This record gives sequence, structure tokens and C-alpha cells, in this order.
Amino acid sequence: MEKVKRRLMWDFRVEDESANFMERRTGYAFVVDVAFGEPRLSLYHITRFGSKCDDLDQQPPNELLLKALVEQGATLGRDGIYNINQELQLWIKEHIL
Repeated sequence: MEKVKRRLMWDFRVEDESANFMERRTGYAFVVDVAFGEPRLSLYHITRFGSKCDDLDQQPPNELLLKALVEQGATLGRDGIYNINQELQLWIKEHIL
């Protein structure tokens, strides 16, 4: 987890991911990953040529995940990755890092 902490990008925004692929930053970010109608807090590993989402074993209360989705106008019916909000960031700092 130390490697993740050193390369963690708290300011990562999903919408910037494809803006300029060749100039993208590399490192780690936390995202809300919605798949099959279920939101999960995931660690997003961004490399120069790709990215990968890994669900975390320890999950925040579902209400926190849903609130972050609602703030972005997202629904559980649409699979994808979404930004975390300040409340999730605080939860991660208290429970994961």
C-alpha cells in the first residue's frame, strides 16, 4: 500500500482520462466502479498505455457510494467508473490508508 500512497492522485477526474491519452499522468486513484447495478469502491491503476480497476475487499457503506453517484448524475443502471467525492476520500483516509 506504500507504493499506492506515494503515487496516489486525489485530484484524478474520470472525465480527464481520455482527454489526451499520450500525456496522461500515471499512478493510482480511487473510483466508484458500477458493474451490473452494483457500486464498488475500486483502486484504479493508470499506466501510460492502459488502466485497470480492482475492487477493494473493504467497502464503505453503500449510502456513501450512492451519494457520490447521485452528485454526478449517475445511476446504477449505467455501468462505468465515476469519481469519488470528499466524503469517500475521508472514509478512504480513515479506513484504507
